[in-house]
Amino acid sequence: MNLSSMTSQLKEIYSRFETDAAAFTRDAVCTAGCAFCCTSVGSVDITTLEGWVIRSHLAGLPRKQRIGLEKALAVNRRKKERQALVPCPFLKADQTCAIYTVRPFSCRRLYSLKKCGKTGPTIHREAAALSDAGVTALQRLDHTGYSGHISYVLQLLDMPRFRKRYLSGGFEPAEIMAFGKSHGIVINRFMTARRPDDRRHPAIAALSESIPGGA
Repeated sequence: MNLSSMTSQLKEIYSRFETDAAAFTRDAVCTAGCAFCCTSVGSVDITTLEGWVIRSHLAGLPRKQRIGLEKALAVNRRKKERQALVPCPFLKADQTCAIYTVRPFSCRRLYSLKKCGKTGPTIHREAAALSDAGVTALQRLDHTGYSGHISYVLQLLDMPRFRKRYLSGGFEPAEIMAFGKSHGIVINRFMTARRPDDRRHPAIAALSESIPGGA
């Protein structure tokens, strides 16, 4: 597994989505600190590759800050396992993001044309299609990985055996079957296999151009 290359491609998917969605997101009312999507969505989903990028970022933080975020992740996991609706573990007290520079696609794709309330964010249908295309491209890129709630995927990467297999490019979903079923983890290659017609969408075709075997 060439993590450097995959990380570069991950950034390309982010950038392509930002460019293609700019015509829609330019009218967003979102501002730093509004945090509705960080507190009321319920699940902040990431791929294993995104989890590795976040994990690497955390490792480079000052010890006190890193320990504080690791504790927040542990609390988030316990509450999520009790089916509680909890804020993102990386949401700071001032309602801004502690990992903004490496935030996952599930956060990057969010915006709203109106102030969020009980009905949630208001977005364009075209932007929603671009968002779906981005998710498909991410899962194709991370084809030996998984997707799920951020604290669960990071927990997987904390498991030495799983981490070693993932980083070597290995694929053995049976190893995490029990954890996956109980924590809502999905297998990326199985998810994309169920969406064969998605490649017809021009946005997916564009986002998949740089992914080996993706076009």
